[in-house]
Amino acid sequence: IIEKNADPEQMLLAYLRKRLCLTGTKYGCGGGGCGACTVMISTYEPTSKKIRHYSANACLLPICSLYGTAVTTVEGVGSTKTRIHPVQERLAKCHGSQCGFCTPGMVMSIYTLLRNHPEPTSEQMLAALAGNLCRCTGYRPILDACKTFCKESVCGQRKTNGKCCLDQEDDLFENEEKVPTSLFSADEFQPLDPTQELIFPPELMRMAENQPKRTLFFRGERVTWISPISLDELLDLKAAHPKAPLVVGNTGVGPDMKFRGMFHPVLIAPARIPDLNVLKYTNDGLTLGAACSLSLVKDILTNAIAEFPEEKTRVFCALLQQLRTLGGEQIRNVASFGGNIISRKSTSDLNPVLAASNCMLNLASRGQRRQILLSDIFADGIGNNTITPEEILVSIHIPYSRKGEYVSAFRQAARRENALPITNAGMRVLFEEGTDVIKDLSIFYGGAVATTVCAKQTCWTLTGRHWNEQMLDEACRLVLKEIALPGSAGDENVDYKKTLMVSFFYRFFLEVSQSLKTMDPCHYPGIPMEYGSVLQDFKTRMPQSIQIYQAKPNQSPQDPVGRPIMHQSGIKHATGEAVYIDDLPSVDGELFLAAVTSSRAHAKIVSIDTSEALKEAGVFDVITAHDVPAANEFHFSDDPEIIFARNEVICVGQIVCAVVADSDVHAKQAAAKVKIEYEMLEPVILTIEEAIKHNSFFEPKRKLEQGNVDKAFETVDNIVEGDICIGGQKHFYMETQSMLAVPKGEDKEMDLYVSTQHPAIIQVM
Repeated sequence: IIEKNADPEQMLLAYLRKRLCLTGTKYGCGGGGCGACTVMISTYEPTSKKIRHYSANACLLPICSLYGTAVTTVEGVGSTKTRIHPVQERLAKCHGSQCGFCTPGMVMSIYTLLRNHPEPTSEQMLAALAGNLCRCTGYRPILDACKTFCKESVCGQRKTNGKCCLDQEDDLFENEEKVPTSLFSADEFQPLDPTQELIFPPELMRMAENQPKRTLFFRGERVTWISPISLDELLDLKAAHPKAPLVVGNTGVGPDMKFRGMFHPVLIAPARIPDLNVLKYTNDGLTLGAACSLSLVKDILTNAIAEFPEEKTRVFCALLQQLRTLGGEQIRNVASFGGNIISRKSTSDLNPVLAASNCMLNLASRGQRRQILLSDIFADGIGNNTITPEEILVSIHIPYSRKGEYVSAFRQAARRENALPITNAGMRVLFEEGTDVIKDLSIFYGGAVATTVCAKQTCWTLTGRHWNEQMLDEACRLVLKEIALPGSAGDENVDYKKTLMVSFFYRFFLEVSQSLKTMDPCHYPGIPMEYGSVLQDFKTRMPQSIQIYQAKPNQSPQDPVGRPIMHQSGIKHATGEAVYIDDLPSVDGELFLAAVTSSRAHAKIVSIDTSEALKEAGVFDVITAHDVPAANEFHFSDDPEIIFARNEVICVGQIVCAVVADSDVHAKQAAAKVKIEYEMLEPVILTIEEAIKHNSFFEPKRKLEQGNVDKAFETVDNIVEGDICIGGQKHFYMETQSMLAVPKGEDKEMDLYVSTQHPAIIQVM
């Protein structure tokens, strides 16, 4: 494809869906979190003659970053019009789709893994799917399909009779009719033949080998994209545009621009510069280019750990532990090592351990080169700007660990993988030679406050102490005293973070104590045996669950009840051919509507200023309550629902008005320009306790009762009383919430295409 008008603000996902009409790649979260938009990117390196395949989120990939690459979507893998691929077939026949919206992304993650590893291990398969979410299936049938490609048995244990632990029908249905438990027949599957896969386009290969590298310029409607090829050119660009961010994987700048209102008129893409992709072993450590992807760093560290003695690789091991759970595979494949550092975000899992390990940053600006310790950036605890706007992070030097030096990294998140940390930490201790006396100690925490923070006073105080329980008690007390967390006393979130901070150091204490015992069992007691499980890392394993069904021996072949019949749309889910609302072809004269919602929980609307929004490109109108005929409400239950807020808003997110424009991008940009003035009203009800106080309840009140409750309480032996607080849970719908309205031009009728599971209610409303 030759695109002469590449817009730096256009992501690959929008280009595929709107420009090329390839709608198999789905728009889910739009921020790289769900995997519904996964595609395979292939690149060719002319020097090594190697082709690299990797999965990526199309929603975060600017099309300008894909010059010279090959993109494979689910349509390119297989279709019902040509032939379906074994991945697509097995996902469908193993019942791996229900609503099917996540299925194309699942297909692409598995397909990419198989292109690199035709017989993957179960660990590789789980890692490949860690960045893909499914709301329907519970993952078991998806993993059933994956297991058919794995080279080793996924059976956890065999029973004494030698049968697989999953062959449990005899135990499950004693004295009942024989029940088959096989949900699919693997004999029906077509074999995977790696020789039949798509080749890398020869034209792109020739282009990479024959065309000299040149600086790329792409100018869009609002943004200019510049991709230099040398470090000197990059330094000149940064001097000319000091506020321009460097974009490699777009996993940081992209979401900031898309969701947080950030705008950058110039974007600089340095990924093609050799100096920023360096890999160099030195006498005292390993130097890695700032543009290296996190996946590449992970592979390099894995190889180094296998090659060097354990004593030298403790920093590498701690880093690798964090990299395994940092984002999904799609994010790690494009996110850069340097970007994770330079963002200085509190949620970085790498910065605490890199800072604690005395890693060095190699910086460059026009006419100057210098080195600083990464820990210097966080020296004052508020992300000190020791890097000037004109400076570039060229590479990172990771030192080898020394004799008597121990390094660990920790994190706690809402889920183990693909989730931002609540709190993380990096810790390092160096002992006086042959002793347990602390010579040097570093403790860094992330997630606790606005940026990575060092417990500097604690480390100074503990230097010279013996590594024992007295030191542990004092360390926990000092850490909590030194690092002040924002929030009020008694705040559950603050208390939880404090507990995590102390727990991380306790775990570090146990790890180091056990290592000292291993080094010299005569002098160091180690830890009690009952604490041993604390040091065992949690490992994600292939789930070993089964689904069973009952079928009568004399059941008619035409009777589907109770039988594991493949989803009628399963194949089309897996090929991306199933059509959802957002996949429908554009209608002539189609306009897009973007809602402007309330940012206040309870307030009076003083004014709505739409003047700036109406000046935006492509905007047709701004609709408010005054433009809605009749009652401006609809009835879903007994109480009416307001369409557009009039005079007052009663919750955050209530629709106040809507912008109509010629594209969804223009509509959203203009919606951000609408200015609403509020006057706060009381009461503001944000918690259940406040709702109880103000007697604010949804009617009718619901309760679960069975039998005579009062009598039951009078006769029971024991009554347990207490309070339990349950937080909210987002449903995380995968399919884009969208609707297409097509006026028919007769009797004010229109056709509505709605992404809903309840079309009857939509008709009523």
